[in-house]
Amino acid sequence: MRRLAGLGVAMVMIVAISAGTSACTDDDGGDGSSRLASEGPGAGDVVPGLSQDEIQRILDDARFSGEGLDLMVKESYERESGLRATTLAYCDGEPDSTDQLRLARSQRWWHNEAWPHPDDGGYLVGVEVVLYEHGGAGAAMASFADVPHTCPSAEYSSGATATFDEADVDRASLPWGAVALRDEWTYPDGMTTSGLIVAVPVKDLVGFLYIRGHEQTVRGRFAELAATLERNLDQAARELEAASTDGG
Repeated sequence: MRRLAGLGVAMVMIVAISAGTSACTDDDGGDGSSRLASEGPGAGDVVPGLSQDEIQRILDDARFSGEGLDLMVKESYERESGLRATTLAYCDGEPDSTDQLRLARSQRWWHNEAWPHPDDGGYLVGVEVVLYEHGGAGAAMASFADVPHTCPSAEYSSGATATFDEADVDRASLPWGAVALRDEWTYPDGMTTSGLIVAVPVKDLVGFLYIRGHEQTVRGRFAELAATLERNLDQAARELEAASTDGG
């Protein structure tokens, strides 16, 4: 059971190093609400046999568990689920039109004890799982893959700036159909950090892996974590398909 064809993926998360807090790319200290719509269509309308809560549970389960990461949950990050937070918002915080195609999303961030000090080995890992309308995952992946051309650099209302480029990684190390970008951030206090974003498509799902901070750790862990995310997405897709078949 393989995923939709289409290239790669989604939004960027700003990490305010000096404050030790996280926010979406439209970060201005607010709630990250999408300027497209505060709420999207009901996922239960297109996945027969599943309620919105059940769909959310499936997406939550597709995120990582802390045990396999050896990291601690970033409790200060509160926008883990729901459609009010944007997904693709690279271009100066403006949400991509494919955000209108989302049906549900779930997100969580983790960090190690050295964060927010990348030079001392600190790093962050974030996972965002998004369910799209049929065909939306491919469209989102294509928008993400084009970011280095459409938005090679961006400025955000928080005062942070970022640049995006194709990641210099071995494509064979990535899951099938995945796309990786390199992002580099400069914050208002002059602090900088960089990392990788890997978008993994599985049918109508896209999983976004954000790993940022200590360069050696980022390079050493992204392939392992992307493979774990793919396995989780495969399981989620099977659950969604089974419910749809039973409910249809």
